[in-house]
Amino acid sequence: MATASLVFAGKAVATPVISYILNKAFTYLVNYWRTEDMESVKAELLKMLPHVQAVFDAVDWDNIKEQSAALDAWLWQLRDAVEEAEDSLDELAYHRLKEEVKARDEQETSGSVSKLKGKLIRKLTKHVPKNGMLKRLKESVEGLHKAIAGVKDFMGFVNKVGVVNHFMDYELKMKGKQFETSSRSTAIEVFGLEKEKDIMIKWLTEPTGNDPADTNLRIFTIVGHGGFGKTTLAQLIYNEKKVQICFDICIWVSVSSHFDAPSITKSIIEAVSKKTPPANTLEALHAILEDRLISKRFLLILDNVWNDNDMNEWEKLLAPLRIGGTGSIILLTTRMKSVGDMAGYALGLKVQHLKLDGLLEKDILMLFNKHAFRGLSLDCCKNLHPLGEQIVKKISGCPLAAKVIGAHLRDNISYMYWNKILQEDLQNLQLGMDGVMKVLRLSYHHLPANLQLCFRYCSIFPQGYRFGKKELVEMWLGSGMILQTTDETKTLEDIGGQCLDQLTRKSFFEFTSKERDGVVLEEHYAMHDVLHDLAQVVSSGECLRIGGIRSMKIAKTVRHLSVKIVDSAHLKELFHLNNLRSLVIEFVGDDPSMNYSITFDEILKSFRSLRLLCVTAKCWFDMPGAVSKLIHLRYISLLSTKRSFLVSMHKRFTLYHLETLKIMEYSEGKMLKLNGLSNLVCLRNLHVPYDTISSIPRIGKLTCLEYLNAFSVQKRIGHTVCELKNLSQLHHLRLRDIQNVGSCKEVLDANLKDKKHMRTFSLHWSSHEVIAENVSDLVLDYLQPHSDLEELDIIGFSGTRLPFWITDSYLVNIVSLNIINCCKIEHVPSLASLCSLKNLFLQDLSLLASMGCMLHECDKIPVGCSHSFQECPSSIDMSEGMVDVESEGVSFPPHLSTLTIRGCPQLMKLPTLPSMLKQLKIEKSGLMLLPKMYQKHNDTEGSFPCPNESQLTNVLIEYCPNLNSLLHCFLGQNVTLTSLRELRINQCEKLEYLPLNGLMELVNLQILEVSDCSMLKKSGMEVKLLPSSLEQLSIKSCGELANILIDLLAGLEALTFLELANCSHLISLPTVKTFETLTALKELRLYGCPELSSLGGLQCLKSLRLLIIRGCCSLTKISSLPPPLQCWSSQDDSTENSLKLGTLFIDDHSLLFVEPLRSVRFTRRLSLLDDPIMTSLPEQWLLQNRTTLSILWLWNVKSLQCLPSSMKDLCHLQSFTLFNAPLVNSLPDMPASLKDLIIDCCQIALAERCRKGGCDWSKIAHVTLLKINGNEPL
Repeated sequence: MATASLVFAGKAVATPVISYILNKAFTYLVNYWRTEDMESVKAELLKMLPHVQAVFDAVDWDNIKEQSAALDAWLWQLRDAVEEAEDSLDELAYHRLKEEVKARDEQETSGSVSKLKGKLIRKLTKHVPKNGMLKRLKESVEGLHKAIAGVKDFMGFVNKVGVVNHFMDYELKMKGKQFETSSRSTAIEVFGLEKEKDIMIKWLTEPTGNDPADTNLRIFTIVGHGGFGKTTLAQLIYNEKKVQICFDICIWVSVSSHFDAPSITKSIIEAVSKKTPPANTLEALHAILEDRLISKRFLLILDNVWNDNDMNEWEKLLAPLRIGGTGSIILLTTRMKSVGDMAGYALGLKVQHLKLDGLLEKDILMLFNKHAFRGLSLDCCKNLHPLGEQIVKKISGCPLAAKVIGAHLRDNISYMYWNKILQEDLQNLQLGMDGVMKVLRLSYHHLPANLQLCFRYCSIFPQGYRFGKKELVEMWLGSGMILQTTDETKTLEDIGGQCLDQLTRKSFFEFTSKERDGVVLEEHYAMHDVLHDLAQVVSSGECLRIGGIRSMKIAKTVRHLSVKIVDSAHLKELFHLNNLRSLVIEFVGDDPSMNYSITFDEILKSFRSLRLLCVTAKCWFDMPGAVSKLIHLRYISLLSTKRSFLVSMHKRFTLYHLETLKIMEYSEGKMLKLNGLSNLVCLRNLHVPYDTISSIPRIGKLTCLEYLNAFSVQKRIGHTVCELKNLSQLHHLRLRDIQNVGSCKEVLDANLKDKKHMRTFSLHWSSHEVIAENVSDLVLDYLQPHSDLEELDIIGFSGTRLPFWITDSYLVNIVSLNIINCCKIEHVPSLASLCSLKNLFLQDLSLLASMGCMLHECDKIPVGCSHSFQECPSSIDMSEGMVDVESEGVSFPPHLSTLTIRGCPQLMKLPTLPSMLKQLKIEKSGLMLLPKMYQKHNDTEGSFPCPNESQLTNVLIEYCPNLNSLLHCFLGQNVTLTSLRELRINQCEKLEYLPLNGLMELVNLQILEVSDCSMLKKSGMEVKLLPSSLEQLSIKSCGELANILIDLLAGLEALTFLELANCSHLISLPTVKTFETLTALKELRLYGCPELSSLGGLQCLKSLRLLIIRGCCSLTKISSLPPPLQCWSSQDDSTENSLKLGTLFIDDHSLLFVEPLRSVRFTRRLSLLDDPIMTSLPEQWLLQNRTTLSILWLWNVKSLQCLPSSMKDLCHLQSFTLFNAPLVNSLPDMPASLKDLIIDCCQIALAERCRKGGCDWSKIAHVTLLKINGNEPL
């Protein structure tokens, strides 16, 4: 059905939509109203439609008010009239649905005679509309006639205007808000930012001065128009190694559209800790953040900031950031220099700005060509190159504009079309900011009418909002954005999905996904902030989002509204919106005494044209009863609404047009019963809690249902599997409690095989109750889906074999197969015939003993396959039906990209790996040997196409107790592993040999981790070099391996992390010569190395920020008596060559008397843990670090007698923790800088002294956070 929304969607569809509505309206009136003049009125109206089309052709939609205010008013009047006629027709359709439901229910409850009588009456009076509805239809047609007649006033305008240019100058007044970003760049290739990148790196890495007491915080900004590459440049800087090694912590925060200090502070804490902070008040958030950042040198990037008028919020945000270590930096990206100036003013600092003026023409041309000719040979499009160069001159150096316009032109690679765009549409574009928006607007106007409509609608979402495909498509459908095409094989959901795909391909949306083990976990779409600005501009008067707390002056023309309501006064401002079609409303007030129900009920009565209603509430309140009167509703979403409304809703389930119902949360925790739901005969999508669906009887009456997330099979009428019989439109079905199926006949009656639209099918058995094995097997056989199925789950099946329809060529389109918790299956048959299968997941198959052939039998092989075998404890033979490595085939699918083996202790052997494999994880396996990798031989004919080198990027081998050698596997094979980035081998207790001689060939290896392989032997592990790309090296409990690798560290300039743990044979760290080459090393961790007696050339690690030494008892033996330390002096020249550690963790205070730790200056954090013999603190060492030391932890220091009187001289100390020091009975004077003091497991006498009024209270009264033995002093 055409919708009135399309009247303003574009020239090509305006009059066809009106014509469709008129023809349908007159069909009703001629058949039922019986008025003689209807045909003449219809003829007159249809005769005027070409004139309406002419006006539409002449209108400049971007500047219509400037062009003619009267024309603008008439167009809205016309749209009102069209929508009124559409509502009248929709009311008639509602009446027809109501009568059909009534007749259906009567037929089910009546006897045979009554049924016959009712059938005869219905045949004679079939769908006869009531006079009241016909009268309203006639009046709406008359109103439409009057509106269309007004076109004659604008025919002179049409002749005067002629062909117009759609891209006039305009002032972009919308502030761009938030496009959610991360530190990971989505750009495949970056052009033209090299100079700016070098400038920023220099700013961020240059020293602040020789005086460590110099200002510890600086602020920089990257300023530029939207789409000019600010975020991309910040991402490049953030991921630059030269930058990362200069900071203890690097933080990226994408600032929300509403600049709110608490929420941004939460985001910073979450970025640092990778956890959501357990606090909401600003005071608590500040305390948590200070604890995380205290004395640490951090880089904080705040991306896309707009606030340049609220100093109070800036001060609240920046207050806890002053605690950072010397050299900390805040970097802002913004469109306005004033934003950085205000942030600097709040901090009392001068701000340095880098302005992005756009890319050079040569760089923009390369970017444009990248998108315009993607997938094409530049040589075959030589005739377009000159046109491309001229188009680029109009793009004003904007990368985003080049990307969008290039993506648009890629769809039509013809000289005539490109020339038309250049000559007719781009001729008036000027340089500058306005030109950028004009270019983007140009691409918008070249979108098909239906895509323009969908794009405009998205302006009601908050900036940066990430939505799923199904969520957005359902909202488009509910609001009437999607037009049915002539292709009847496609559902409206299919068409909506295609619209989103097209908008994404044309760069109006960006797509992101999250994967694990090769399986996609999440998929999201988002709009860039500039494109959201564009959507707001082109939808002005039609769509509106009000996200903040402000006065709401809403034009009565608005059709689609998203609004936050704080109180009832705001709610009353919506009364006049009689034409509203979509309402997304969030009640943000959390005062439980505030009741919106009465006002909301009155307002909903005026929204009689409403198609979509989304309600979110923080406080529970009754949803108004007026909802049941909104007969045009297609979509309802209720989040956090009171159960009392939902319980009573079934009594008036009369919203017969409803297509989507979402109930995400409700209060009171009781099962929700929606017994009247089966009246909603148009319902396509049902998103409600599982227990709710289980309680709905006769769900089979919902014959339009497409998405059924959980149907529970029960042994009672109205809940059997037979209810699925007439649900022929199902796309997604999750069938639960299949053990309750009464017979195979019931399954056959469900007619699953003929459900041709079904793409996802999940089968769940909830218990392994005693059922005859042959019955279970037969039931699964009869649960055969349609052959077009794409995803299949079999979970909890108690039979002994998989269904026959899996093993033949029936499921030609199956992409994903998950078999989970099927405890009696011993054999997985050959899946070779499943030519589209990409993802195979087997888990908890406790008796699985053998696997059939997984080698595809067809020519078309899917790319990027993933296989996962988890928690299958029996001995598994995967060799059945496999092709030997020396012959022409390979065992696993040739394009397998991810293989996961986990929890298979009896698995002794794996087939050969394909060279296309990218990720390999083997955990808790009984393998004695790792598999080899397939190698293509020159004399092999007919073999699968495989590259000459492996594609492996990640390898994890863990908990394999039988593995004793890696010499005869893919790691020791003559295979080029140039793509390998991560290699982790952990807890293989019998492993003796590693093929280390091949490590130097892993030219891109970044992470090497070997742990708990205590049997490793030095013989057979000859290695000359480690790869220069190595960034992280971790060796734990690995016999003689540490001694081998420690001598090969020289020249690893990319190494940032080194960990050596439980290396019993390690005697000394590398020499000065070696350590001098480790210019990027930031972290060094030493644990449990009892023979380590020398720190080698440790003092040469200029980038070292974190040092941990624990369990290295021989280090302190080299100096049985500590040498005297000189008093600390700020003029000590030796500090230039000393370590500048940010954090030091040790378990023996004597280490502070050993060089080079003895000479350390500028340490910000010292933690002394588990030192049972320390009687006094190393006072001189503390004093030489007094200007920077801000955190001091003393933990399990049972022999410590007292704290030194010089504690008061630690002028930067902000946090002091003393735990389990039972001999300390008093406190010295504490420094004025101290904010946090925690003393636990101490003497009762000390706790008494620290009470308010106690002997030591005056020394600590100024401390903000104070806890003694877990309590705050009273």
